[in-house]
Amino acid sequence: MVFYECLMTAKNTAHYNNLTALMKDISLKIVNNGGIVRSIQNHGVRQLPHRFRAKYADREGNRYYEKGRFISVFYDASPGIMRQVEGILNLDEQILRNTHLKGRNKFMDVNNVRETKNPYIQEILQEDERSGAN
Repeated sequence: MVFYECLMTAKNTAHYNNLTALMKDISLKIVNNGGIVRSIQNHGVRQLPHRFRAKYADREGNRYYEKGRFISVFYDASPGIMRQVEGILNLDEQILRNTHLKGRNKFMDVNNVRETKNPYIQEILQEDERSGAN
């Protein structure tokens, strides 16, 4: 299992019930396929760095958005499940953009067996070299 962070930007006009249903669908997809949802965070409505274009215009005719609601989902799942989650988000018209990042935590470094890749072992080896030189 891989730890992922999914950051999505939704329309600022998206209804709370629609976004809640989308988060439940994503969480259900992850959990039913053996994954773990660690957290869902709503970062609120913020100004976008530039205007985002939606795939389709909404009922009022708005296609361009200056503000958006940012939401993060942190979860552990296989890469196949991550692609399925991306598919769900790409099909939802309330989501303007989404990005999946492979999350990093300190346990990844500790569990790394290779000495050249583990920063903690490198630090100890450097200290040993310094103490041996003295």
